[in-house]
Amino acid sequence: MENKYKNIKPLVIGLGLAGNRHLKAQLDLGIKTGVYSINPKTTNPLKKQSNVIVFDNLEDAINWSSLVHVCTPDDKHTKYIALALKKGKAVLCEKPFTTNLQDALDLQELSRKYGSTLIVGQNYRLTPTFAETKKRLLEGDLGTVTAIETTYLHDMTKYRMGTKWRNMQDFLYVGGSHAVDLACWVMNEKVVSVQANVGNKVRAEYDCHERYQIILKFESGVLGHIALDASSARFINGSDLIVDGKNGQLAGHIKDNKLMFYRKGDKKPELIKLPNTQTYTTALEVKILDDYLSGNATSYLPLPNVDEAVHVIKVLHAIQKAVSSGRSESVE
Repeated sequence: MENKYKNIKPLVIGLGLAGNRHLKAQLDLGIKTGVYSINPKTTNPLKKQSNVIVFDNLEDAINWSSLVHVCTPDDKHTKYIALALKKGKAVLCEKPFTTNLQDALDLQELSRKYGSTLIVGQNYRLTPTFAETKKRLLEGDLGTVTAIETTYLHDMTKYRMGTKWRNMQDFLYVGGSHAVDLACWVMNEKVVSVQANVGNKVRAEYDCHERYQIILKFESGVLGHIALDASSARFINGSDLIVDGKNGQLAGHIKDNKLMFYRKGDKKPELIKLPNTQTYTTALEVKILDDYLSGNATSYLPLPNVDEAVHVIKVLHAIQKAVSSGRSESVE
């Protein structure tokens, strides 16, 4: 697609935890940034900042912008993405892309119709541990991949109870989008079918299931195992990634700052030290997209495009069906 956003004018919609990270990332790049929120408590403190434009009218805000960051509650993404796409704006949406399949398909069609760049912030792809795993797979260190495991483990009790809408979030989409996207990206394959089970609920006040055991079947026949858990305290929250191949195994955690290579036949694993990952990857994600849109880079890889994002939602939709049916469900 021809690059048409030479002058980056970013607008952040929603100023919660994610929105503030996006705002900081844009400001740290020295770019004047617009903000819009339906909650004046989040925007009023920003009115005194010379490098921030606070908009009270959504249409004015989108008309001013060239790049729209959608950082609202998950179930409100669709409305704002659609408004931006119809005006030809580039969009960076926080994960999960949507909370239902039809919305994802509708937004995919809008993106194509209006020729607008639409990126979803699955920024685990930018984590050094996972990026190094992908690199070594491409270089053939593991040989043929035989299995993959990903997780999303997080004690979300305080997070959920912070506001009412957070307690109504569907953890399959919140956490599952991380794990599913990571598995698909590392494998560089689509999922063709899924099986899934849910565990007993730990906290009755949470509206959705908290624990999932999922099996993905990829196009090549390789199986991917995913564990999701929103209710158990962990020493290190986040995601693990384990990839098995004919030549050995690669294993790492998002916050461990290291990757273990268990090479077949070796008595001890190879320790691969990586850069510190205690900082969030939002800043890198934003810079990658800004550079692409302004013409300073030819690609926004490894960030996912809309087609990849839709496939993740298709997989999550199939998981929901598998939980209800108790049988394997195909991914259409």
